[in-house]
Amino acid sequence: MEPLRVAVIGRTGRGDWGHAIDELWRGVEGAEVVAVADDDEQGLAKALARLELDAARPGTAHRDWRTMLAEVKPDIVAICMRHIDCHAEMAIAAAEAGVRGIFMEKPFVRTPAEADAVVAACTKSNTKLSLAFVNRHSPAYAEAKELIADGRIGKILEIRCRGKEDRRGGGEDLWVLGSHLLDMLVDLAGAPAWCEAAVTLGGRLITKADAVDGPEGLGLIAGDSVAAMFGMADGPVGYMASVRDAGAKQPNFGLTIAGTAGAIHIRPDFVPHAYFRAAPLWRMDKDYPWQPIGAEGLGSPLPEADVDRAAERLTWGRRAAVDLLDAIAEDREPETGMYAGRTTVEMIAAIYAAALSGRRIDWPLPSRLSPLA
Repeated sequence: MEPLRVAVIGRTGRGDWGHAIDELWRGVEGAEVVAVADDDEQGLAKALARLELDAARPGTAHRDWRTMLAEVKPDIVAICMRHIDCHAEMAIAAAEAGVRGIFMEKPFVRTPAEADAVVAACTKSNTKLSLAFVNRHSPAYAEAKELIADGRIGKILEIRCRGKEDRRGGGEDLWVLGSHLLDMLVDLAGAPAWCEAAVTLGGRLITKADAVDGPEGLGLIAGDSVAAMFGMADGPVGYMASVRDAGAKQPNFGLTIAGTAGAIHIRPDFVPHAYFRAAPLWRMDKDYPWQPIGAEGLGSPLPEADVDRAAERLTWGRRAAVDLLDAIAEDREPETGMYAGRTTVEMIAAIYAAALSGRRIDWPLPSRLSPLA
C-alpha cells in the first residue's frame, strides 16, 4: 500500500515549527513527507534540509501554504506552528481541500466559535483531525490509567492541575501549558459540566479592561493568577491553577489524581512521566513513597537519568501520528481529536466567563465568543 502523503506547514518567526511537529513524521510507517510550506525563505530552506527533501523536485518547496494545498493535494497536512492565530483558517482550508487527516500543534484555536467552524468543516469532509496533546500518548500515561481502572487508587475524588507558573503564569500559562492539563483532566474524569473561577491581576479581580493581546497568537488573555474549579461528568472535582512566578527551579507543571486509596502524579514532558502512591495524599502516619511508573507499569525498567526528554517526547508525538493514521483507516475519531481540542478551548472560555460574571458557568456555554472581547 502506498504511504499517505504528508505536507507540513510552518511559519518561521511566527510560531516556527512548534515542538518538531514536522520532524515527528519521519519514521512513521505508512506516511511520507512530500511537501513543505514556510513563507520565510531561510526557514523553508532549513526545513527542507532538516527533512532531507530535494528543493528542486517539483511540488516540494512552497512559500504559500494555500498554493501547496492546491498543487500537491496531500493526504495529511501537519499544521506545525505554535502561534494559533492561523490554526482555524489553515485547518478549514485543508478540510475544504479534501485532505484525509490534519495533525496540529496545540493549543487548538482561539475561541469556541473557531473550534465550531473547524469541527464543522472537518465533519463535512470526513477529515480526521488530531492535536499534539502528546502526553496522552506516553506509555507511562497509559499504564497510569490502567492502575486507575484496576482500582489501585480507589475512587477518584479530585484532580489538581498546576501550570509551569513561570513568567507566563496566569492567563498565558492557562493557554500554553494548561491546554495539556485540561485535556488530560477530561480524559481522566469525563466532560466538564460546570466551572467556577477567580482570575486576578495584582491581587484584584480582573475586568474586561484588563484584557490584552496574548503572545503566540492566543488572542485576548488576562490575569497573573488563575484559580478554577470544574465539576466533571464522572464525579471528581477538577482544579486548574497558575500564579505568575510561583514556580521554583523545578517547575510546578503537572496534575495529581487524588483517590480514596492512593494517588497518581503526572509530570508532563518529563521522564519518568508518572508516579504512584499507595495511600491517599492525606495519610501521613508512615512513609508512603512515590513510585515511578514505567512504560510497562510499576517496577518496569526506567530510562537512564540522562535520557533525552525531547527525543522521548518525539516518540509520543509519533504515537499520536500513528493514531491519526489508524483513525483514518478505521473511520473513527483520533484519541486526541478535534472534539477534545474544542473542550479545552471551552474550558478556558468558561474560566474567564465565570471570573468576569462572579457566578457558575454551566455547559453548554452561553456564548461561543471570547468572554474577554
